[in-house]
Amino acid sequence: MDKVEFSVLLDYLIKNSSYSIKKLAEETNINRTVLQKYISGDRFPSSYANIEKIADKLTLSKQQREHLYNVYKIEKVGYHKYECLKSIKQIIENISYPKDVSDYDFNIDYTFDSVSNFATNKDELVMIVRYLINQAKQSKSHKIKVYLPKSNEIFKIIFDNLKSNSLLSMELLIKISTTDANQLDNIKQFENLLPIIFLDNCNIRYQYSDLSLMIENPFSFPYLISSDTYTLLINTDLTSGILLEKDINDYLSKQFDNSFNKADPFCRNITSVVDIVNYYVQSYDFSNPNAVNDIRSFSFEPCIVPNLDRYIIQEKYTGPQEYLQFIADFLLTYINKQLTHIKEGKKFVFYFTKSGLKSFYKTGRVSEIPNQFYKPFSKNEVILILKRMLNLAKKYSNYQFYIVKESKFNIPNKFSLVLNNKNDVLFSIGGKNDDTSVSIVLLEPILKNEFYSLTELIELEECYYDFEYSMQYLENFIKNPG
Repeated sequence: MDKVEFSVLLDYLIKNSSYSIKKLAEETNINRTVLQKYISGDRFPSSYANIEKIADKLTLSKQQREHLYNVYKIEKVGYHKYECLKSIKQIIENISYPKDVSDYDFNIDYTFDSVSNFATNKDELVMIVRYLINQAKQSKSHKIKVYLPKSNEIFKIIFDNLKSNSLLSMELLIKISTTDANQLDNIKQFENLLPIIFLDNCNIRYQYSDLSLMIENPFSFPYLISSDTYTLLINTDLTSGILLEKDINDYLSKQFDNSFNKADPFCRNITSVVDIVNYYVQSYDFSNPNAVNDIRSFSFEPCIVPNLDRYIIQEKYTGPQEYLQFIADFLLTYINKQLTHIKEGKKFVFYFTKSGLKSFYKTGRVSEIPNQFYKPFSKNEVILILKRMLNLAKKYSNYQFYIVKESKFNIPNKFSLVLNNKNDVLFSIGGKNDDTSVSIVLLEPILKNEFYSLTELIELEECYYDFEYSMQYLENFIKNPG
């Protein structure tokens, strides 16, 4: 979609209104020459603010306004890029820890006198998949090995079984495309994994390939589910399968192992204090005085780590006591390093919500720190931390925070996404229980780069209030938290 389409639509809407160019320019306080260039296509609006003024004066219907806005966004970043950005936003708004699944649905004990070696339709294929999973639950390894395309019914059966049975584990091999045109498929692949990516019983690895472009030949059987006893080969359109056992099962299982072991880890779970420390050690270069270590975070609550001190860290820590001194020393090193970088002009930018700010004051919890490793902050401590945050922002222009407009970007409760200059992407969400949280580090470079474009999305859709408003809101909140 090229530039003229936005200008043509804008021209059409103005011509079909009661406004002349001159009158519209006067009432919107937009320079008449600038407005004429918008219409002719010689100039594209740098932001949507002027277009909103025009839309308000023209009294456009909701449908007309949305159409104009979508055309503007698509033209600004390109159709393909905009679709990717929308998918990333959708992922964040819907992300959650896997919910419990009914035993009735997924722990059925299948018993057959004999098992057909062939599935000639989808229903038969689903039955064999359920049978194979049930056999895996009773096997010595309690493991299934899986290579499947993105979202499908078979995936859902496997994932629901993993959620309902902690003894069952899965090794999953996925393909990531290196072709720009397939980036949306890669994002959909990530979205498809979200129900189970936070579970400990899933080991996911990736390989680069453009098999997503493969012609769907129903006579080809490229996909696989394997257990100790059986291997099920599945055709490209997931409508038929061949169940194999004994020597050929052993052979195919070993072939999967060879490919899986050569593949790279897709993500890393953070489940302990040691995991957290390792994340910071690997993500931030403390030894290099010239390291940039710019940080951006998108969270439900504010980002508070740079505003902690030794007393607060030692007072609130509830993890293993043998790590207390080490954690305190380490975090202070990290905090001091970040403060030094802020003073040197390195960027530290974070986004949070009004609801998250209120939640932080009410609960004393933030998403960026796993709940199971610290006691909630008191209300006085919360106010102290917020005052430090405000003072730091007043003193250093490169330390900035912005309040997200929740009507435009619904960041979930207990969610945090942290990005740093080494291209690490850390996701944190609420865990199975209210007092726990879980975190993963995304390792695959192509998808990491897509999440780094989140800043582009929230700027494009103007999902946040400006810095001055955000500062004033926080200052007022500190005076009267309610």
